[in-house]
Amino acid sequence: MNILMLGRWLPPPRRPVRAMREYQFARHLARVHRLTLAFVTDNPDTAGAISTLRSEFQDLEFAAVPRAWKSLTGALSLATGESCTLSYFRSEALRTRLSDRLRRTRYDLVCVSSSSMIQYVLDVDKTIPLMVDFAEIDSEWWLQRALRGSFPSTRFFRTEAARLRAAEAAAARRAVRCLASSTEAAGIVKQFAPEVPMIVIPNGVDVDALGSSPVRSKTPTVVLNTSLGGDTEVADAIEFQRTVMPIVCERVPGARLVILSREPMENPRLRAALAGAVLATGIPDPGPVLRQSTVAVAPLRHSTEVQRTILEPMAAMLPVVATSGVLQRLAVNPGRELLVADDPKDFALKIVRLFGSDALRAEIGSRARSFVVEHHSWNHMAAQFLQVVGGISRPPAPASEAAQEPVARVRL
Repeated sequence: MNILMLGRWLPPPRRPVRAMREYQFARHLARVHRLTLAFVTDNPDTAGAISTLRSEFQDLEFAAVPRAWKSLTGALSLATGESCTLSYFRSEALRTRLSDRLRRTRYDLVCVSSSSMIQYVLDVDKTIPLMVDFAEIDSEWWLQRALRGSFPSTRFFRTEAARLRAAEAAAARRAVRCLASSTEAAGIVKQFAPEVPMIVIPNGVDVDALGSSPVRSKTPTVVLNTSLGGDTEVADAIEFQRTVMPIVCERVPGARLVILSREPMENPRLRAALAGAVLATGIPDPGPVLRQSTVAVAPLRHSTEVQRTILEPMAAMLPVVATSGVLQRLAVNPGRELLVADDPKDFALKIVRLFGSDALRAEIGSRARSFVVEHHSWNHMAAQFLQVVGGISRPPAPASEAAQEPVARVRL
Protein backbone atom coordinates (compact mmCIF):
# COMPACT_ATOMS: atom_id res chain seq x y z
CA MET A 1 0.00 0.00 0.00
CA ASN A 2 0.97 3.63 -0.52
CA ILE A 3 0.29 5.48 2.77
CA LEU A 4 0.35 9.16 3.73
CA MET A 5 0.83 9.54 7.49
CA LEU A 6 0.41 12.92 9.22
CA GLY A 7 1.56 13.41 12.80
CA ARG A 8 4.07 14.95 15.22
CA TRP A 9 7.28 13.61 13.78
CA LEU A 10 9.66 15.75 15.79
CA PRO A 11 9.41 14.94 19.51
CA PRO A 12 8.85 17.65 22.11
CA PRO A 13 11.70 18.46 24.53
CA ARG A 14 12.64 15.74 27.03
CA ARG A 15 10.86 13.06 25.01
CA PRO A 16 12.89 10.59 22.90
CA VAL A 17 11.51 9.86 19.43
CA ARG A 18 11.40 6.12 20.23
CA ALA A 19 8.81 6.88 22.92
CA MET A 20 6.40 8.30 20.35
CA ARG A 21 3.46 6.10 19.41
CA GLU A 22 3.33 7.35 15.81
CA TYR A 23 7.03 6.68 15.32
CA GLN A 24 6.76 3.09 16.51
CA PHE A 25 3.78 2.41 14.25
CA ALA A 26 5.40 4.18 11.28
CA ARG A 27 8.66 2.25 11.46
CA HIS A 28 6.74 -1.02 11.25
CA LEU A 29 4.54 0.30 8.43
CA ALA A 30 7.61 1.32 6.44
CA ARG A 31 8.88 -2.25 6.42
CA VAL A 32 5.96 -3.49 4.31
CA HIS A 33 4.37 -0.37 2.77
CA ARG A 34 5.44 2.79 0.92
CA LEU A 35 5.19 5.62 3.44
CA THR A 36 5.14 9.41 3.24
CA LEU A 37 5.43 11.32 6.52
CA ALA A 38 3.95 14.83 6.73
CA PHE A 39 4.28 17.28 9.62
CA VAL A 40 4.73 20.88 10.76
CA THR A 41 7.53 22.04 13.05
CA ASP A 42 8.07 25.28 14.96
CA ASN A 43 11.64 24.41 15.92
CA PRO A 44 14.16 26.64 14.10
CA ASP A 45 16.97 24.09 14.51
CA THR A 46 15.70 20.81 13.09
CA ALA A 47 18.54 19.79 10.77
CA GLY A 48 19.66 16.84 12.89
CA ALA A 49 16.16 15.55 13.61
CA ILE A 50 15.09 15.89 9.96
CA SER A 51 18.22 14.11 8.80
CA THR A 52 17.50 11.23 11.18
CA LEU A 53 13.90 10.93 9.97
CA ARG A 54 14.99 11.11 6.34
CA SER A 55 17.53 8.33 6.79
CA GLU A 56 14.81 6.02 8.08
CA PHE A 57 11.71 7.06 6.13
CA GLN A 58 13.14 8.86 3.04
CA ASP A 59 9.87 10.44 1.86
CA LEU A 60 9.00 13.53 3.93
CA GLU A 61 6.70 16.51 3.40
CA PHE A 62 7.06 19.17 6.09
CA ALA A 63 6.96 22.89 6.71
CA ALA A 64 8.48 25.13 9.36
CA VAL A 65 6.44 27.86 11.01
CA PRO A 66 7.94 30.75 13.02
CA ARG A 67 7.19 30.15 16.68
CA ALA A 68 6.66 33.76 17.79
CA TRP A 69 4.41 34.62 14.86
CA LYS A 70 2.36 31.45 15.26
CA SER A 71 1.88 32.20 18.96
CA LEU A 72 0.40 35.55 18.02
CA THR A 73 -1.87 34.10 15.36
CA GLY A 74 -2.96 31.41 17.83
CA ALA A 75 -4.01 34.05 20.33
CA LEU A 76 -5.93 35.92 17.64
CA SER A 77 -7.65 32.69 16.64
CA LEU A 78 -9.15 32.33 20.10
CA ALA A 79 -10.77 35.73 19.72
CA THR A 80 -12.15 34.90 16.29
CA GLY A 81 -13.68 31.57 17.24
CA GLU A 82 -11.03 29.20 15.88
CA SER A 83 -8.97 26.51 17.60
CA CYS A 84 -5.56 27.84 18.60
CA THR A 85 -4.03 24.41 18.06
CA LEU A 86 -5.22 24.22 14.47
CA SER A 87 -4.17 27.80 13.77
CA TYR A 88 -0.73 27.30 15.28
CA PHE A 89 0.02 24.27 13.09
CA ARG A 90 -1.47 25.69 9.90
CA SER A 91 0.90 26.03 6.96
CA GLU A 92 -0.43 27.01 3.57
CA ALA A 93 2.86 25.87 2.07
CA LEU A 94 2.36 22.36 3.43
CA ARG A 95 -1.31 22.36 2.44
CA THR A 96 -0.36 23.23 -1.15
CA ARG A 97 2.35 20.56 -1.34
CA LEU A 98 0.07 17.88 0.10
CA SER A 99 -2.66 18.83 -2.37
CA ASP A 100 -0.12 18.49 -5.16
CA ARG A 101 1.05 15.11 -3.88
CA LEU A 102 -2.48 13.82 -3.59
CA ARG A 103 -3.24 14.86 -7.18
CA ARG A 104 -0.16 13.17 -8.62
CA THR A 105 0.19 10.15 -6.33
CA ARG A 106 -2.36 7.45 -5.71
CA TYR A 107 -2.46 6.94 -1.95
CA ASP A 108 -4.31 3.89 -0.66
CA LEU A 109 -4.66 5.24 2.87
CA VAL A 110 -4.29 8.50 4.79
CA CYS A 111 -3.50 8.10 8.48
CA VAL A 112 -3.63 10.97 11.01
CA SER A 113 -2.06 10.60 14.46
CA SER A 114 -2.37 14.17 15.76
CA SER A 115 -5.44 16.38 16.02
CA SER A 116 -3.34 19.36 14.90
CA MET A 117 -2.96 17.69 11.47
CA ILE A 118 -6.66 16.90 10.95
CA GLN A 119 -7.10 20.19 9.08
CA TYR A 120 -5.00 18.85 6.19
CA VAL A 121 -7.17 15.81 5.46
CA LEU A 122 -10.81 16.82 5.87
CA ASP A 123 -11.00 17.91 2.23
CA VAL A 124 -9.10 14.93 0.83
CA ASP A 125 -10.86 12.90 -1.85
CA LYS A 126 -13.34 10.67 -0.01
CA THR A 127 -12.37 7.68 -2.15
CA ILE A 128 -9.11 7.61 -0.16
CA PRO A 129 -9.75 5.83 3.16
CA LEU A 130 -8.92 7.85 6.27
CA MET A 131 -7.77 6.30 9.55
CA VAL A 132 -7.45 8.44 12.69
CA ASP A 133 -5.37 7.38 15.68
CA PHE A 134 -6.67 9.51 18.57
CA ALA A 135 -4.39 7.84 21.15
CA GLU A 136 -5.47 9.59 24.39
CA ILE A 137 -7.30 12.40 22.49
CA ASP A 138 -5.65 15.81 22.24
CA SER A 139 -8.79 17.75 23.18
CA GLU A 140 -9.02 15.74 26.39
CA TRP A 141 -5.61 17.08 27.41
CA TRP A 142 -7.06 20.61 27.30
CA LEU A 143 -10.06 19.52 29.36
CA GLN A 144 -7.82 18.01 32.02
CA ARG A 145 -5.86 21.25 32.22
CA ALA A 146 -9.16 23.08 32.72
CA LEU A 147 -9.99 20.82 35.66
CA ARG A 148 -6.67 21.59 37.34
CA GLY A 149 -6.52 25.29 36.47
CA SER A 150 -8.15 28.41 37.84
CA PHE A 151 -10.10 31.28 36.30
CA PRO A 152 -9.49 32.79 33.76
CA SER A 153 -7.21 30.04 32.36
CA THR A 154 -9.92 27.41 32.75
CA ARG A 155 -12.15 29.33 30.35
CA PHE A 156 -9.43 29.32 27.70
CA PHE A 157 -8.72 25.60 28.20
CA ARG A 158 -12.39 24.63 27.94
CA THR A 159 -12.91 26.78 24.86
CA GLU A 160 -9.88 25.31 23.11
CA ALA A 161 -10.97 21.78 24.05
CA ALA A 162 -14.42 22.34 22.53
CA ARG A 163 -13.06 23.80 19.29
CA LEU A 164 -10.44 21.11 18.86
CA ARG A 165 -12.98 18.41 19.65
CA ALA A 166 -15.21 19.70 16.83
CA ALA A 167 -12.36 18.97 14.40
CA GLU A 168 -11.81 15.55 15.97
CA ALA A 169 -15.51 14.73 15.58
CA ALA A 170 -15.40 15.76 11.91
CA ALA A 171 -12.40 13.49 11.32
CA ALA A 172 -14.03 10.60 13.18
CA ARG A 173 -17.16 10.84 11.03
CA ARG A 174 -15.02 10.86 7.89
CA ALA A 175 -12.80 7.95 8.96
CA VAL A 176 -13.19 4.30 8.04
CA ARG A 177 -11.31 3.28 11.21
CA CYS A 178 -10.52 5.11 14.44
CA LEU A 179 -7.99 4.01 17.04
CA ALA A 180 -7.44 4.90 20.68
CA SER A 181 -4.82 3.84 23.21
CA SER A 182 -7.26 2.97 25.99
CA THR A 183 -10.85 1.92 26.51
CA GLU A 184 -11.43 5.22 28.33
CA ALA A 185 -10.24 7.22 25.33
CA ALA A 186 -12.31 5.08 22.98
CA GLY A 187 -15.37 5.78 25.12
CA ILE A 188 -14.77 9.53 24.81
CA VAL A 189 -14.58 9.28 21.02
CA LYS A 190 -17.83 7.30 21.03
CA GLN A 191 -19.50 10.17 22.91
CA PHE A 192 -18.88 12.67 20.12
CA ALA A 193 -18.95 10.17 17.23
CA PRO A 194 -21.19 7.25 18.30
CA GLU A 195 -21.16 5.53 14.90
CA VAL A 196 -17.39 5.50 14.54
CA PRO A 197 -15.71 2.08 14.18
CA MET A 198 -13.33 2.11 17.18
CA ILE A 199 -10.34 -0.12 17.83
CA VAL A 200 -8.24 0.03 21.01
CA ILE A 201 -4.50 -0.55 20.62
CA PRO A 202 -2.66 0.38 23.84
CA ASN A 203 0.72 2.06 23.85
CA GLY A 204 3.60 -0.35 23.85
CA VAL A 205 6.80 -0.54 25.88
CA ASP A 206 10.22 -0.07 24.32
CA VAL A 207 11.76 -3.17 25.84
CA ASP A 208 15.05 -2.72 24.00
CA ALA A 209 15.58 0.79 25.38
CA LEU A 210 14.84 -0.36 28.93
CA GLY A 211 17.42 -3.12 28.61
CA SER A 212 17.80 -6.64 29.95
CA SER A 213 21.12 -6.26 31.80
CA PRO A 214 20.37 -4.70 35.19
CA VAL A 215 23.17 -3.27 37.32
CA ARG A 216 21.52 -3.16 40.73
CA SER A 217 22.57 -0.74 43.43
CA LYS A 218 24.02 -2.22 46.62
CA THR A 219 21.56 -0.04 48.55
CA PRO A 220 18.12 -1.70 48.88
CA THR A 221 16.11 0.57 46.59
CA VAL A 222 12.37 0.76 46.02
CA VAL A 223 11.44 2.63 42.84
CA LEU A 224 8.07 4.15 42.00
CA ASN A 225 8.03 5.05 38.30
CA THR A 226 5.15 7.49 38.00
CA SER A 227 4.01 10.94 36.89
CA LEU A 228 4.36 13.76 39.38
CA GLY A 229 2.28 15.84 36.99
CA GLY A 230 -0.90 13.86 37.71
CA ASP A 231 -3.05 14.39 40.80
CA THR A 232 -3.98 10.72 41.27
CA GLU A 233 -0.40 9.55 40.80
CA VAL A 234 0.83 12.11 43.34
CA ALA A 235 -1.81 10.96 45.83
CA ASP A 236 -0.63 7.35 45.45
CA ALA A 237 3.01 8.36 45.92
CA ILE A 238 2.29 10.33 49.11
CA GLU A 239 0.18 7.55 50.59
CA PHE A 240 2.82 4.91 49.82
CA GLN A 241 5.58 7.04 51.36
CA ARG A 242 3.46 7.59 54.48
CA THR A 243 2.03 4.10 55.07
CA VAL A 244 4.39 1.52 53.52
CA MET A 245 7.94 2.87 53.56
CA PRO A 246 8.17 3.26 57.37
CA ILE A 247 7.46 -0.49 57.74
CA VAL A 248 10.04 -1.34 55.06
CA CYS A 249 12.72 0.87 56.66
CA GLU A 250 12.03 -0.62 60.09
CA ARG A 251 12.84 -4.11 58.78
CA VAL A 252 15.53 -3.13 56.27
CA PRO A 253 17.55 -0.21 57.67
CA GLY A 254 19.05 1.88 54.89
CA ALA A 255 16.30 1.08 52.38
CA ARG A 256 15.34 4.05 50.27
CA LEU A 257 12.47 5.09 48.01
CA VAL A 258 13.21 6.65 44.62
CA ILE A 259 10.27 8.37 42.92
CA LEU A 260 10.99 8.55 39.20
CA SER A 261 9.09 10.99 36.99
CA ARG A 262 9.56 12.34 33.48
CA GLU A 263 7.88 15.53 34.63
CA PRO A 264 9.94 18.09 36.58
CA MET A 265 9.15 18.85 40.22
CA GLU A 266 7.75 22.38 40.37
CA ASN A 267 5.61 22.30 43.51
CA PRO A 268 7.53 22.95 46.76
CA ARG A 269 4.59 21.69 48.85
CA LEU A 270 4.70 18.39 47.01
CA ARG A 271 8.43 18.13 47.60
CA ALA A 272 7.78 18.62 51.32
CA ALA A 273 5.02 15.99 51.32
CA LEU A 274 7.47 13.49 49.82
CA ALA A 275 10.32 14.33 52.18
CA GLY A 276 12.48 11.30 52.77
CA ALA A 277 12.16 9.99 49.21
CA VAL A 278 14.75 10.55 46.51
CA LEU A 279 13.01 12.53 43.76
CA ALA A 280 14.43 11.70 40.33
CA THR A 281 12.34 14.14 38.28
CA GLY A 282 12.52 15.61 34.80
CA ILE A 283 14.14 12.41 33.50
CA PRO A 284 13.02 11.43 29.97
CA ASP A 285 14.67 7.98 29.98
CA PRO A 286 13.72 5.85 33.00
CA GLY A 287 16.00 2.97 31.98
CA PRO A 288 19.16 3.80 33.98
CA VAL A 289 17.26 4.41 37.24
CA LEU A 290 15.15 1.28 36.83
CA ARG A 291 18.15 -0.91 36.06
CA GLN A 292 19.87 0.21 39.26
CA SER A 293 16.84 -0.34 41.53
CA THR A 294 16.03 -3.46 43.54
CA VAL A 295 12.22 -3.60 43.64
CA ALA A 296 9.52 -1.60 41.83
CA VAL A 297 6.16 -0.74 43.36
CA ALA A 298 2.78 0.11 41.86
CA PRO A 299 0.49 1.29 44.69
CA LEU A 300 -2.42 2.06 42.36
CA ARG A 301 -5.14 3.16 44.77
CA HIS A 302 -6.21 6.33 42.98
CA SER A 303 -4.40 6.09 39.64
CA THR A 304 -5.03 3.47 36.94
CA GLU A 305 -1.85 4.15 34.95
CA VAL A 306 0.04 0.90 34.37
CA GLN A 307 2.37 1.82 31.50
CA ARG A 308 5.03 3.57 33.53
CA THR A 309 4.29 2.17 36.95
CA ILE A 310 4.21 -1.53 36.08
CA LEU A 311 5.13 -2.38 32.49
CA GLU A 312 8.33 -0.32 32.21
CA PRO A 313 9.83 -1.74 35.43
CA MET A 314 8.82 -5.25 34.35
CA ALA A 315 10.56 -4.70 31.01
CA ALA A 316 13.70 -3.72 32.95
CA MET A 317 13.53 -7.11 34.75
CA LEU A 318 12.47 -5.56 38.04
CA PRO A 319 10.17 -7.54 40.34
CA VAL A 320 7.05 -5.46 40.97
CA VAL A 321 4.75 -5.35 43.99
CA ALA A 322 1.34 -3.93 43.00
CA THR A 323 -2.14 -3.46 44.41
CA SER A 324 -4.80 -5.90 43.20
CA GLY A 325 -6.45 -3.32 40.95
CA VAL A 326 -3.77 -4.11 38.38
CA LEU A 327 -5.40 -7.49 37.76
CA GLN A 328 -8.33 -5.70 36.12
CA ARG A 329 -6.03 -4.00 33.60
CA LEU A 330 -3.32 -6.57 32.91
CA ALA A 331 -3.64 -10.32 32.39
CA VAL A 332 -0.77 -11.08 34.77
CA ASN A 333 -0.39 -14.10 36.98
CA PRO A 334 0.08 -12.88 40.58
CA GLY A 335 2.96 -14.69 42.23
CA ARG A 336 4.63 -15.35 38.88
CA GLU A 337 5.10 -12.11 36.93
CA LEU A 338 4.55 -9.84 39.94
CA LEU A 339 3.44 -9.86 43.57
CA VAL A 340 0.10 -8.42 44.73
CA ALA A 341 -0.74 -6.79 48.06
CA ASP A 342 -3.31 -4.25 49.24
CA ASP A 343 -2.79 -3.90 52.99
CA PRO A 344 0.17 -1.57 53.73
CA LYS A 345 1.83 -4.08 56.06
CA ASP A 346 1.45 -6.95 53.55
CA PHE A 347 2.77 -4.66 50.82
CA ALA A 348 5.83 -3.81 52.93
CA LEU A 349 6.49 -7.43 53.85
CA LYS A 350 6.47 -8.49 50.19
CA ILE A 351 9.04 -5.79 49.43
CA VAL A 352 11.17 -7.01 52.34
CA ARG A 353 10.85 -10.59 51.10
CA LEU A 354 12.15 -9.56 47.68
CA PHE A 355 15.00 -7.61 49.25
CA GLY A 356 16.09 -10.79 51.01
CA SER A 357 16.20 -13.13 48.01
CA ASP A 358 18.34 -12.58 44.92
CA ALA A 359 16.92 -15.75 43.38
CA LEU A 360 13.28 -14.70 43.83
CA ARG A 361 13.98 -11.26 42.37
CA ALA A 362 15.72 -12.76 39.35
CA GLU A 363 12.97 -15.34 38.79
CA ILE A 364 10.08 -12.85 38.94
CA GLY A 365 12.04 -10.22 37.00
CA SER A 366 12.77 -12.64 34.16
CA ARG A 367 9.13 -13.72 33.92
CA ALA A 368 8.06 -10.07 34.07
CA ARG A 369 10.22 -9.09 31.10
CA SER A 370 9.03 -12.07 29.06
CA PHE A 371 5.42 -11.09 29.79
CA VAL A 372 5.99 -7.53 28.53
CA VAL A 373 7.87 -8.69 25.42
CA GLU A 374 5.09 -11.09 24.50
CA HIS A 375 2.04 -8.96 25.32
CA HIS A 376 2.97 -5.28 25.64
CA SER A 377 6.03 -4.50 23.53
CA TRP A 378 5.84 -2.03 20.67
CA ASN A 379 6.42 -4.95 18.30
CA HIS A 380 3.28 -6.60 19.63
CA MET A 381 1.18 -3.41 19.41
CA ALA A 382 2.52 -2.53 15.96
CA ALA A 383 1.52 -5.97 14.70
CA GLN A 384 -2.06 -5.15 15.70
CA PHE A 385 -1.77 -1.77 13.97
CA LEU A 386 -0.54 -3.43 10.77
CA GLN A 387 -3.44 -5.85 10.91
CA VAL A 388 -5.91 -2.95 11.07
CA VAL A 389 -4.18 -1.22 8.14
CA GLY A 390 -4.21 -4.45 6.14
CA GLY A 391 -7.97 -4.69 6.55
CA ILE A 392 -8.54 -1.35 4.81
CA SER A 393 -8.77 -1.27 1.03
CA ARG A 394 -9.33 1.48 -1.52
CA PRO A 395 -11.48 0.93 -4.60
CA PRO A 396 -9.39 -0.04 -7.65
CA ALA A 397 -7.94 2.87 -9.60
CA PRO A 398 -8.78 3.60 -13.23
CA ALA A 399 -6.17 2.19 -15.60
CA SER A 400 -4.70 5.62 -16.40
CA GLU A 401 -4.34 6.52 -12.72
CA ALA A 402 -2.92 3.13 -11.74
CA ALA A 403 -0.06 3.65 -14.16
CA GLN A 404 1.24 6.65 -12.22
CA GLU A 405 4.15 6.12 -9.86
CA PRO A 406 4.56 8.10 -6.63
CA VAL A 407 7.36 10.65 -6.65
CA ALA A 408 9.45 10.92 -3.50
CA ARG A 409 10.35 14.48 -2.54
CA VAL A 410 11.68 16.23 0.49
CA ARG A 411 10.93 19.91 0.74
CA LEU A 412 11.01 22.67 3.31
